[in-house]
Amino acid sequence: MTADVPDTVASRSLVRERTARKEAETLLEQKSRELYDINLNLRSLNAHLEESEGRYRTLVELIPDAIWIHSAGRVVFANPAACTLFGASAPEQLLGTDALNLVPAPFRHQMLEGTYSDIAAAQRQPRCLLQVERLDGRLVEVEFFGCAIRFDDADSIMNVAHDLTERRAHEKAMEYQATHDLLTGLPNRALFLDRLAHAIRRAERHGSRLAVMFVDLDKFKAVNDTLGHSFGDELLRVVAAQLKLCVRESDTVARLGGDEFVLLLDDPVGPAMPGAIAERIGARLGVPVMLAGQEHVVTGSIGISTYPEDGGDAEVLLRQADIAMYRAKESGRNGFQFFTEEMQRRLDARVALEQGLHRALQRNEFVLHYQPQVDLASGRVIGIEALLRWQSPELGLVPPMQFIPVAEESNLIVAIGQWVLEKACATLRRWQDSGVPLVPMAINVAASQFANQDLDKLVRSTLDRHAVEPRFLSLELTEGLSMEDPESSIALMNRLKAIGITLSIDDFGTGYSNLSYLKRFPVDKLKIDQSFTRGLTFVPEDGAIVTAVIRLAHSLGLRAVAEGVETVEQLRMLAAEGCDEIQGYYFSRPVPEEQMITMLQSGIGLDPAVHGSQST
Repeated sequence: MTADVPDTVASRSLVRERTARKEAETLLEQKSRELYDINLNLRSLNAHLEESEGRYRTLVELIPDAIWIHSAGRVVFANPAACTLFGASAPEQLLGTDALNLVPAPFRHQMLEGTYSDIAAAQRQPRCLLQVERLDGRLVEVEFFGCAIRFDDADSIMNVAHDLTERRAHEKAMEYQATHDLLTGLPNRALFLDRLAHAIRRAERHGSRLAVMFVDLDKFKAVNDTLGHSFGDELLRVVAAQLKLCVRESDTVARLGGDEFVLLLDDPVGPAMPGAIAERIGARLGVPVMLAGQEHVVTGSIGISTYPEDGGDAEVLLRQADIAMYRAKESGRNGFQFFTEEMQRRLDARVALEQGLHRALQRNEFVLHYQPQVDLASGRVIGIEALLRWQSPELGLVPPMQFIPVAEESNLIVAIGQWVLEKACATLRRWQDSGVPLVPMAINVAASQFANQDLDKLVRSTLDRHAVEPRFLSLELTEGLSMEDPESSIALMNRLKAIGITLSIDDFGTGYSNLSYLKRFPVDKLKIDQSFTRGLTFVPEDGAIVTAVIRLAHSLGLRAVAEGVETVEQLRMLAAEGCDEIQGYYFSRPVPEEQMITMLQSGIGLDPAVHGSQST
């Protein structure tokens, strides 16, 4: 039994050895797996790191901003954008360069105070504007900042610069568009007023003078309408070039818009210089310009204001030159006028008149007077013309020649014209209800009213609203407005005639009729302008025109009506020439409604024996 003990001990020892070996193998296998996982994670981490580095490198290489890194003052890295910025064909041209050499001397203190010498300061460096110097010596403005980094295990500074060349060019283009007229390249109103304001302050300091010249082309609209806007634009460019040739380099020529130009003469030599410049402009504009294969001459009306005589404010000087320009137009165009206080008083009066017209519409201060139209053959009143008057509480009875031009310029004439149409139809309705013998009533149509292609609808609705027969309404159209757009005029006239009203061409002979269109106008009468009637008995040319108009009217199947008949001699000559109707002071002045009613009720007329005709 004692002999088995050693065997048992040996067996136990062998078991323990095997167990330990197995445990060691298991532990080794576990550690191997852990080491494998660690290696796998390291490979993944390295892959991610390489991927991140690749992305970062790609980003640095593709970013449009220039990036370069310097360590100990020397460039150690430059991306492609940095090569482009500095004009280098490859990064090697920049590597090793002293970083300060890339910045011109005036800006080196910014580098020295911040990003170049002090890593901590570089970390706090704000963005700034500076210039960098290309390898070819050209300076480029950039937006710049730097920051401290570790690069190749060395304390370094990364510089980032954004080239401002494109932005500056864009800003310059935007500024140019905001301050210049794109058609002519001249300064616009804003830039002109800015220069004028600076010139006034300079003149005030030095005791010098200034002159402002407002130039408006005469009849420019005719060029635009007949040749088209492209030729109108070409003419404006030609005028701009001609104006620049009339002044010194130190002066300013600007375009305000449309066909309006303005000049600033800075410290003109003597008071007479602006007038001499105006004459020079007139001479240059008088040179024919070739447009669409034809020569065209466009003149200009010029107004002049001066500093300090006419004011010390830019807007005031410009406005007063504008006032003087309108005075030049009123004086016959193609000339110039200096501003005077009298012009300002006239303008103030005009503004007051315009304001009064607005109030007149609101307060119903307008009235109609009526002038008979007499048939020469029978002597009977066969029509009346309703003439507008303004019964102002402050000014009394204002004649139309004083307020109608103001109403037309301010476009109040459209509202006034609607009031006249409404009043005329209401009056016809009231007369008919009262038993007054009705004859056709004529009213005048302004150009701006006729330009409205819905005029026929307005006439029809007004007649219907007052239940007035169309045959009792007549519209008088001026010769000029009928010819502004003949085809549209003909279409509108046909629609008006379809309503049943009559149409007349007023002031015939004062415009520029095209007879090929006149024969197509569906009108009933031609009214001879009173300027020809007035000279009928002592101006042979006027007599010839009257005779020609009467014969033209009859050849077209129209009635001829003479306006402004004031003497029996005029009456007899008109009757001898076969004129159909007359209107004027000889028979009756325009009268208020009550007198017109009395005249219609009494049947008063003209004795045909007075002018040698027989009653029919």
